[in-house]
Amino acid sequence: MERSPELEALVASWFEAATRGDAAVVDTLVSVNPGTCLIGSDPGEWLRGGEAVAKFLRGELANAGGRARFSPEGTEAYEEGTVGWATTRLTITLPDGGHVSPRWSSVFHREGDAWRFVQTHASIGVGNDDVGWIYSG
Repeated sequence: MERSPELEALVASWFEAATRGDAAVVDTLVSVNPGTCLIGSDPGEWLRGGEAVAKFLRGELANAGGRARFSPEGTEAYEEGTVGWATTRLTITLPDGGHVSPRWSSVFHREGDAWRFVQTHASIGVGNDDVGWIYSG
């Protein structure tokens, strides 16, 4: 596996498009493969199939875009053959100045000459102590 500046740039362009509300980016970067999956930060956001994922993301970008700012930090991406993956720490700044900082990861597959998302996941970290998951040693 090797570091992938190409995928790191793709992640940056994805979040730049999200900030602009450019839902057209979904059609160029999300795979329509039935195995495509999105797991969002909300418990109800678990989608399977490229068409369902693309429809959801188009709505998200159209609703949040232009009003929220998506700022990735510390993005790292790697590739091996036709598979790649990336992680980033994301800050989403809301119109009222509030913010949320989900952790974000994605898996990519090279389809022809283009990388496309086949799995993406966002979660908001909650401390183990806050949910009662306490290790004793």
